[in-house]
Amino acid sequence: MMQFVAWPPPGWTECVVTWDTIFEKRCRPQALYEWCDQYASPNRYHVHGWESTEGFAFRFEDPRDATVFKLTWPAL
Repeated sequence: MMQFVAWPPPGWTECVVTWDTIFEKRCRPQALYEWCDQYASPNRYHVHGWESTEGFAFRFEDPRDATVFKLTWPAL
């Protein structure tokens, strides 16, 4: 999948990962980025801080990619 740097258009599917969850599950945030970069999809994703400092909002162009993200990282 390719990262989309500009603000994504409305309608992309959002998956929020909070810092509390990252600390509780001992997840490396970099692992989430690496998964997105290596996932074989022709679509794009976008990452932005969620509520400024509360975590990350991963946004996916194709809702199916968001579903796979949620299934791959079920603890998040």
